[in-house]
Amino acid sequence: MKIPTTYLCAVLMLLAVTSAAEGADQVYSDLSSQPTGLVRFHSADPKSKWDLVHRRYGTGRTAIWGTLSMPASLPGKVPAMVISHGSNGVDKRLFERWAKVFNAMGIAAFVVDSFAPRGVNGTMEDQTSLSPAVNDVDALFALKLLATDPRIDAQRIGMIGFSRGGTVALDMAMESFRKGVIDDDLRFAALVAFYPGCSQVWWEVPAPALTGAPLMLALGEKDNYTPAQLCLDFVPHMQQAGQSVEVHVYPDAYHDFDNTEAYFKYHAGATSANKCPQVLFDSRHGSYYRLASGEKYASLKAVQDELKTCMIRGVSSGANLQQGARSVEDVRAFLQKAFHLQ
Repeated sequence: MKIPTTYLCAVLMLLAVTSAAEGADQVYSDLSSQPTGLVRFHSADPKSKWDLVHRRYGTGRTAIWGTLSMPASLPGKVPAMVISHGSNGVDKRLFERWAKVFNAMGIAAFVVDSFAPRGVNGTMEDQTSLSPAVNDVDALFALKLLATDPRIDAQRIGMIGFSRGGTVALDMAMESFRKGVIDDDLRFAALVAFYPGCSQVWWEVPAPALTGAPLMLALGEKDNYTPAQLCLDFVPHMQQAGQSVEVHVYPDAYHDFDNTEAYFKYHAGATSANKCPQVLFDSRHGSYYRLASGEKYASLKAVQDELKTCMIRGVSSGANLQQGARSVEDVRAFLQKAFHLQ
């Protein structure tokens, strides 16, 4: 009996959808099966970066997910990049621009979603609604997971983050954060931070032990959400500790300047500490300092009380297509050097 073509196609599509759904429910502890697409894996839920650094996040595990894409050609083990999103969550730019760029370079790309698995839409109007520590811990568990993939070179896994995710890249320079999850010598090989928040930086006094990964900063000259100058003021502190930092400040560029769709938007409800004194949080010793003067705060409450008086609402974001394209070339050159690519 001849089966109608339309019926056969419908059956095949149903099988494909069912298979994809079943695969999506699987939580991977390793990538020995070499999956692509949606990959669920376990992470954790630290309440603060302090809890992450000191491993005070309990034994409970949280299932999150990321989207893994591989280069078209796999001549051998390839590098990989963990991609960490900003306060609005995962957006198509991360796939259409950055994952594609990395795959074209022969680099695997893993876009990690820290929000949707936890039922969060965004944190732009309240960054305390979900601890930024979860973005850090997710990146580290993603690193551990990618290192188990036989297609990937575990010594050449990097990380790129945007805004809230960019701050993750700053944290990943420190051994104390790495050791919050990693038990062996596994570490990120390269770090890229796009317009990270530098109004409150996590560091150590005296200077911390570093992982040795080179860091690239991509900052917007006109960014009034996470101003470039605050990060520029922090760079000397990193360099004095021995951190390699490559800085790019893009002219006429606002927050989110690398977006692939031209736009400009004012966010009336978004909160920013860009008018507050810059604070250094000592992640190891639990102390707090004014970055500019080195003056020590009496307590965390003193920091919080000060923030209440200086936090503002209302920031801008917008794409700059020319500078966005330029940033791609800068990232490409940075990773070619860090990963020893041809």
